[in-house]
Amino acid sequence: MAAFATMVLAETRAIAQVEAGTWVVAHSMRQTDGTIAVRFQRFMASTSAGSKEYGDWTETSDDATD
Repeated sequence: MAAFATMVLAETRAIAQVEAGTWVVAHSMRQTDGTIAVRFQRFMASTSAGSKEYGDWTETSDDATD
């Protein structure tokens, strides 16, 4: 687990997770404090209705987040 070192690494991670079918959509971004992050949306599962973990947009600055 580590912070993204560059925007290119964050965007590469976003593309890889979408291509792997882990995330619906994703993009690299910079948070208001300058931290490099990825914003993504996980797939919704019928068993996760009402859960904020699936279907909602989520952000991570950790390069190992699934």
